[in-house]
This record gives sequence, C-alpha cells and structure tokens, in this order.
Amino acid sequence: MQQQRTLRDAWLSTLTDLGAADGVDTLLVGPYAESLADQLPAPTGDTTPNVATLRVTPVPEGATPTVTGFPNASFDSVVALSAWETPADVFDVVEEAVRVVRPGGNVWLCEIDSRGLTESMPAARRYGFLYRSEPAIADYARVRFRTADGLGVEAVRAGLAGVVESRADLPVAVVNSAAEGVEAVRSGIWPGTVLLDEVALDRVLAQVAASLEPPVEFPVVLTLPWIIVRGRRS
Repeated sequence: MQQQRTLRDAWLSTLTDLGAADGVDTLLVGPYAESLADQLPAPTGDTTPNVATLRVTPVPEGATPTVTGFPNASFDSVVALSAWETPADVFDVVEEAVRVVRPGGNVWLCEIDSRGLTESMPAARRYGFLYRSEPAIADYARVRFRTADGLGVEAVRAGLAGVVESRADLPVAVVNSAAEGVEAVRSGIWPGTVLLDEVALDRVLAQVAASLEPPVEFPVVLTLPWIIVRGRRS
C-alpha cells in the first residue's frame, strides 16, 4: 500500500506539472491511461481501455483515442500517452484532442524518448542495463517509438498554438527493495523486455538487483524518458 501511495504521489505531481491538477477536467488517452487513472485517488472519473478521465464521467462506450465520443470542448486539458501505433496515427489523435479540449486548454502529447531510452548509461538510468547490452531490443524501441520525432509538427498541423517540446522522466514503478525492483522489470515495465530469452532476461535482472543493493535508499522511483509536446487550443 505504501508503494501504491508513493506512485500515486509521483503521478499526481507529474499530472500537475502537465496542467492536469486536482480540480481540472482532464482526458487521458493511450495504453497507459486506464492503469494510470486506476492508480490515482479520487477524483478519477471513469476508465475504459485506452481512455480515462479525471472528474468527468462517464466515458462513452467504445471510446478510443481517435474517437472519444465526448462533445466538443468537454475538457480543460488532454494528455495523450503513446496513444498511436504509427506516425500516420498521430494526427488523428491530436485532432480529436483539439476537438474535445476547451478554448485556451492544453493538449499534451507524450511519447517515450527512444534516444534517451537506448543511449542512457546504466549508471545514470537503470534501463541502460537492457538497451545498452541488447542491440536487438534497442532497435525494437527505436522503431516502436519513432513517432516522438514528429509530435511537434503534428501539433502545429492540428492548429495548436504556443507549441513547445521538452523532455522528462515519468514514473512507472516505485520499489521498496531489490526484489521488488527485479519483479517490476520482469513484469515488463521496460519496453521490449518480453522479447528477451530466459538467459538474457536473467542477466539483465541480476544487474538490476545488484544496482539496488546497499547503500541504495528506498523507496526508489523507476522512470522512463519521455518527449513531451505541449500546445494550447486557440
């Protein structure tokens, strides 16, 4: 329970930084939306696969990131977390976000930073154990998250104003021991982990366990690097 509260705190702080503070009607879209909303305390509104809300309820049946089913101008902010499969899908997600956000509201487009993910050294970011030692997994991540490079262009194309790009580490797990850290990685919090064979996975997990031995102080927040593009509806 302490771990859950800490992860909630980490994400509440993150969402506040993204303009989705308590008291703001927010739409979350993408594969992380439902699990994120379920981790947060009230006022989570409603969740379905790939679409969730803070404060606003219910989510229309069959809602998707490109066709949410909400009326125009329903939200103060929209946060899209890796809500597309290919670069060709990004514009449709952004267009829908612009439609449902109120004038003056913020749209946040977030995608995992494949360069930061695959080029980080393990001493700085633990996921470096995976991507620096497994070139095939690094190549997979570069292809899977290639949409990040075009987010700013699509935001401008969709008519968002004041478009700016930044980078941030966003939390994916909070661990209170080396064993919890190993299990979190085994569960697949690092993209591509499931593609490893047992020998390679065991090698990565051993490195993770060693990195979490004393004098490491717990809890430890495990993060992933993201590119974040923000724009405002005129």
